[in-house]
Formats: sequence, structure tokens, C-alpha cells
Amino acid sequence: MQEKLKWGILGTGNIAKVLARALVPSTTGELIAVGSRTQESADKFAGEFSLSRAYGSYEALLEDTEVQAVYISLPNHLHLEWATRCAERGKHILCEKPLTTNRTEAEAMIEAVRQHDAFMMEAFMYRCHPQTARLAELIRNQEIGEVRVIQAHFSYNMGLKLDNIRLQNEAAGGAIMDVGCYTASMARLVAGAALGQEVAEPEEVKGVAHIGPESRVDEWATAVLRFPNDILANLTCGSQVSVDSTLRIWGSKGHILVPNPWFPGNDGSPGKIIIQRSGQEQPEEISVPADAPLYTLEADIVAQHLAQHQAPSPCMTWNDSLGNMQTLDRWREQVGLVFDRER
Repeated sequence: MQEKLKWGILGTGNIAKVLARALVPSTTGELIAVGSRTQESADKFAGEFSLSRAYGSYEALLEDTEVQAVYISLPNHLHLEWATRCAERGKHILCEKPLTTNRTEAEAMIEAVRQHDAFMMEAFMYRCHPQTARLAELIRNQEIGEVRVIQAHFSYNMGLKLDNIRLQNEAAGGAIMDVGCYTASMARLVAGAALGQEVAEPEEVKGVAHIGPESRVDEWATAVLRFPNDILANLTCGSQVSVDSTLRIWGSKGHILVPNPWFPGNDGSPGKIIIQRSGQEQPEEISVPADAPLYTLEADIVAQHLAQHQAPSPCMTWNDSLGNMQTLDRWREQVGLVFDRER
């Protein structure tokens, strides 16, 4: 059996704990270290996950030569700096989404990774579940004819907690960056499958949003994207409103509903895709099982593709990440959202 990939995690927030738990059943990797801004936070995290290595700074974790891969779970504005430092130290990288603050930063990150022959993937976990690959296959096979309209929603109502990084302009927060990035990545994937490509880039992006006067970031937002062949996508995201977080696709011969597009199989159940074909009374329900939990799949994909430096589509390739950041840039431009670090 191949030796397990040795992981370190930068950050101790909720999503860091999700990956730490996911690595427990992994057959390809094991968590050996955590790095935090404070020793106290690192020690607490290490105690929870029985780790012997707890570092009171991010840099200290990178100095650990036994750590081979690093999961960057830090706030958005820190992704470029620490991914670059990871690459310079020869570490492979799983970087939390969105990859960076904007496309320019994403290009810089990818160049750093390329120069140091490291692996890097943006952590859109839903792209790693077979439900997403099956969906793309159904679209490519024109199971609902020609795709015409895509509707992707992802939102939650966290309340106006201004101490949360999701509501901080200086941390490159906001709903577009936090969950709108999912909807954009899904629309680009579906449109790409419809056009016989891995992903498609929108020819036009129109967006509106509510910018919070206190947070100075978008708290709920909508975008309309137009792709080649006049495929239209409606995207909705928010941190202060709970919209039905589903995916719907309408074609010339029916429509598809994906009830749980973002966390397929996260509760242990199979993924589910529902197809309603024109002229058929009853919809077809497709069950899509996976051989591991959602976030375990994500970690395993990193270990399986180190030699290629990036994972294959429908996981996030480097070009896919660049295209998604470009779409988010255009959406933010439409709603007038500029981050302090961009001024």
C-alpha cells in the first residue's frame, strides 16, 4: 500500500475541523499537524484531533519538513500569501474557495505553484462527488435536450455578525465570495457540458446586490449570466437570507432538479438527480452513491493526482479556477463591490 500523504492545516475554524474529521477515514492521507495564529488555538485543535504537532504560527507549520500537503482554511485575503509560501516550501496545496481575492491574485498563485512543481486545487468539494460528474454527463448526453436556463442558489441567514470574516470588507468577504462562487462555478460547468467543453465562460454578466452599510460587503446578491448559444443562468446568494439552495436546469426537452448540489452525500446518503422529461408523467430519480464521505473524496483526489499538479475536471483545474475568479470579478464590478486591498 502506498504511504499516506501527510497533511497539515492552516487555521482552526469550522471548515478546518471538517477536513480534519474527513481525513480520519481517508485511505490516502493523514493529518499530522495544525498551525494557528496563537498557540492556545493550535493546542485546542490538536487536542480535539489527537495531533502531536500544534504550531502557534502559520510559518512554523511550513517549517515542518514532514508535512507534505497543506489545507489552507484561512480568510480569503490570506490565500495568496500562504499558498505562495506553501509552494516555496515544496508543499502541495488544497486551498479553500474562493481561490483568491480576484483573478490577478489567482494568476500569481498559480504561477508560484507552477514554478515550484506543487499540486494545487481550489476546494470546491461538490466537484469531487460523483453526483457532479454524473450531472455533467447527463447534460452532455442531452437528456433534457438543449440547455436553455440554469438556476443555481446558495444562501443562509447568519444574522448581522459583523465580527465574522464573511461580513468584513478587509477580509474580502461577502456572499458572492462565500457562496456565490459555488453558483458561478456550477453554472460554468453545466453550460460547458451543454457546449461540449469542460466549462464555459459567460459572454455577459449582469448583477445586483444589497451592500450592507456597516459590513461594506454584499449581504445578498443576484446575477444573470449569458453563455454562448444564449444559455442563461440565474445565480442567487446571500448571508442574510435563506433561499432554497438547489440547482435547476431547463432544456428543450425537460428539466433537471438537483436537490442537494453543494453537499451531496454529506449526510451519508447517495447523491440524487431528478429528471423530468417532456411527455413523461413521472420523473426519473437517479441515485449517485460515493465510496467515501464528501470531504474525504476531496482529500483523496489531492493524493491521487500529485504527479499531475492539478486534478482533472469536474474537479477544479487551474483554468477553471481562473475563469471562476474572472466571473466573480465581473459580478462584483456590476454591484460596485471593491475590497480595501484592491484600492
